[in-house]
Amino acid sequence: MISALVNLLLPLTVLLSLMLLIRKPLRKSIDANTVYNLWLVIPLSLVLYSLPFPWQHLSWLNISELTAIESQYGLMQRYLVTPSQSINQHLSIDKLLGLWLSSTWALGFTLLISYWAITQFNYRKALKLEFLADNKHQQQITESGITKLVLAQSSHIHSPMLIGLFKQVLVIPEDFETLYTPEQQQLIISHEMCHFSQHHMWTNQLALMLLALFWFNPLAWRAYAAFRQDQEHSCDQVVLARKHTQSRIQYCKALVLAAETAPPNAFTLLSFMNSFKQNGEQHFMFNRIEQIKQMSKGFSTKSTITKVAKLSLVTLISSSLLAGVSYAGHQLHQDEGSKVTTKKVVLGLSPTHRIEPKYPIAAAKAGTEGSVVLKFDVEADGSVSHVEVVIAKPAYVFDKSAVTALKQWKYKESDKINKNLLVQLDYLMGPSSEKLESLIERIEVSH
Repeated sequence: MISALVNLLLPLTVLLSLMLLIRKPLRKSIDANTVYNLWLVIPLSLVLYSLPFPWQHLSWLNISELTAIESQYGLMQRYLVTPSQSINQHLSIDKLLGLWLSSTWALGFTLLISYWAITQFNYRKALKLEFLADNKHQQQITESGITKLVLAQSSHIHSPMLIGLFKQVLVIPEDFETLYTPEQQQLIISHEMCHFSQHHMWTNQLALMLLALFWFNPLAWRAYAAFRQDQEHSCDQVVLARKHTQSRIQYCKALVLAAETAPPNAFTLLSFMNSFKQNGEQHFMFNRIEQIKQMSKGFSTKSTITKVAKLSLVTLISSSLLAGVSYAGHQLHQDEGSKVTTKKVVLGLSPTHRIEPKYPIAAAKAGTEGSVVLKFDVEADGSVSHVEVVIAKPAYVFDKSAVTALKQWKYKESDKINKNLLVQLDYLMGPSSEKLESLIERIEVSH
């Protein structure tokens, strides 16, 4: 588990840094809802980074041509590659270090998940909810087409909030109708309905899970706070998209009032002003108000075209980022270790000087075994050229090690160039490993 997280740490850090850098400029030039949806690129990129390619690299020769070359001319060679003693010693040390790191990560992950679960359970229990069946706000919710959202009130909260996952409840303060005007009440309820309709409770749980997985990365904590802020901006935009200036003014006054009436240590889950308190940023309320002011600007034809162009650019960048991260995940090779021992298994055209391939440390740590079939030419002076990977199993694990070594091999000088020679390098962890099969099927070639 810890090795998988370490492999994802670099792309995650790059993605989070980029998102934190561009979110504010994009929100000013495009819109808050688009910026919020852009956070989806991060988990998608991590998934694509981890997925294997469904295909393997093949050279321009097809399989039938390769098997014919092998059986007719006997040019197929196989060599065994195993980890050296120094790598085995290194693996023993790494195993102890990995055990310590895994234990530390598991402890932090367990403590965080337990703390969040217990805190939310105790908080909900302390609310002492009083459900409101025949309330005007429940009617507003029902009339909007939302039938699965239940309304309740509590004297232990200071701002409307959503709680629950499978059965979500909208909780309003006991003095809700006293604090806010009827228009403000309607706008606030609409804000919470936006959270419900867009399944923010579930997306927040996913974000919390990612935060717990990468709790050791400070950037993850900052990104989570920014994600929640962009979520609030997104709901503000949805609620006020078709509202007049006076409604936006009332909404801003409600924000100020909610911030003034809430105590400094108020615990909130997903409330009307949760990011203001939960994330500890005193200026966030003013950022929301400033963002609302920008919504009041008219949409001219020129500005609309500009926003469409910028949105297209964001989409292009996101798609390129997804593709780039996915490609990088399969081209990344770990640093390789020191020398290994080799044995020739099948006799054929033998090299006079052979550089022994290095067993990749990452593969050795994971106990990964496999084979690589290479096609190459031997020049008249005995040097190796035109080295290509024909097939590898697993793909992209041992390719670099095999190609690097084969390019340095030397053969006996001759008066001709030998083309399309084949060699299979079998990477095995030790003598007890099962013998790997030939990756190219042997067939009989007859006239």
